[in-house]
Amino acid sequence: MTQLKLDESPFKDLKKNDFERMLEDYNSQVIRNYPNACKAVKIWDESLRDGEQSPGVFLKVDEKIHLAKMLDEIGVQVIAAGFPAVSKEELSMVKAICKESFTNASIAAVSRTLKEDIDAVLSTGCAGIIFFVPLSDLFLNLVLKKPLDQVLENLVTAISYANDHGLTTSIVAEDASRAKIDNVLEFFRLGLDHGVKRIVYADTVGVLFPETTHVVVRRIIDGMNETHKGKYELGIHVHNDFGIATANTFAGVLEGVVYPHVCINGYGERAGNCAFEEVAVGLEMNGIKTGIKLEKIAELSKLAEEYYGIPITSHKPIIGNQCFAHESGIHVSALLMHPLTYEPIPPKKVGRHREYYLGKFSGTKSIQEKLSQVGMEFPRDILHEIVELVKVKQEKRDKEARRKIFHNIIRELAEIRLGVTDAEFWGIVRDVIKKHGQYQDRVKDIPKGKDNDKKG
Repeated sequence: MTQLKLDESPFKDLKKNDFERMLEDYNSQVIRNYPNACKAVKIWDESLRDGEQSPGVFLKVDEKIHLAKMLDEIGVQVIAAGFPAVSKEELSMVKAICKESFTNASIAAVSRTLKEDIDAVLSTGCAGIIFFVPLSDLFLNLVLKKPLDQVLENLVTAISYANDHGLTTSIVAEDASRAKIDNVLEFFRLGLDHGVKRIVYADTVGVLFPETTHVVVRRIIDGMNETHKGKYELGIHVHNDFGIATANTFAGVLEGVVYPHVCINGYGERAGNCAFEEVAVGLEMNGIKTGIKLEKIAELSKLAEEYYGIPITSHKPIIGNQCFAHESGIHVSALLMHPLTYEPIPPKKVGRHREYYLGKFSGTKSIQEKLSQVGMEFPRDILHEIVELVKVKQEKRDKEARRKIFHNIIRELAEIRLGVTDAEFWGIVRDVIKKHGQYQDRVKDIPKGKDNDKKG
């Protein structure tokens, strides 16, 4: 990119760092007010487990291995490889991942506090196990149908069994953000008393405000420090239902969270999980080390986009096509003076590059920059004429043709996300029933369903 030369500028005697010092850094001032804020975190990636739970997504074993190897290479500390008890195929995939060698990451698999689940993890050769246990009264009464004391008793039995078989155990307080905080503390303390080192607070449905996250995480840490100070590392697992998963994760880190949970591109159930790239870049750019090679972020993101089949929106932070694209003439003019004017993140730092778009909002600086790439230079009146024609060209484009392309893309995306159709589902039911003679009379009641039913 061509920048205005310093000897042509009124700031010609200033050095590079002098420009940075012209900007107030309120973040660093605020971070200093949090005495427990981590200076370095350990990224815990959930892309192969929670990320794959995005509706319509299914990963092949070679894709999971490729992503796991890239996550390791980029600097992730913990990779949740999957949930072996879900299916034989899932178990074999986790086993395949565990056969690979990793430099930075430890591999763990998810389990309920059931012996058969733990045995499934053990059969994969996985070194770590992650117990997810829901703690809100809603889950205890409606889903688990068990009182808290029985849930905790099952936890102790599961941890002991896992420890006896050499597994490194982590526990996650699922739906902790809607559970009684005393119950969460009791859950964590019990785990630590039985050899657990990593404990995770989960905002499973993403309901907390960042201000609330500050309060509850501080209460958790204060409560844990009363009995187990220095004997644990805390993680936070946040969903993005209100679009503030990254903000909530930052809040947790400022209060002392060591393990932020993330998913590549923010993939996951419903509105997704906390986005890997946002957390890694946001923390690093504000002086909190992640161990992540930021220059590989874009490559990792594009690979996941292909494997998951979920396109990244153009305005997605860090990785969207528009993040480092500029059309406004005023913006381009300022950027040519110094990138810090309109770019808080240097594109190369995250494996991206800057782009200039020509259109309705372009100015003479944009056109001049474009022409300079081929060594052309014209008087100002010629430049103005070119600018006006560029604006007219964009404004007179056929919007209806563009709209048709848009709707075609929407239809194709729906096809990509297609799960098992109604016709396929009822076909499966019909085949199973035919095997069992006592249910033959029910075959006639099975609907045919539709192959194009996108809700299947």
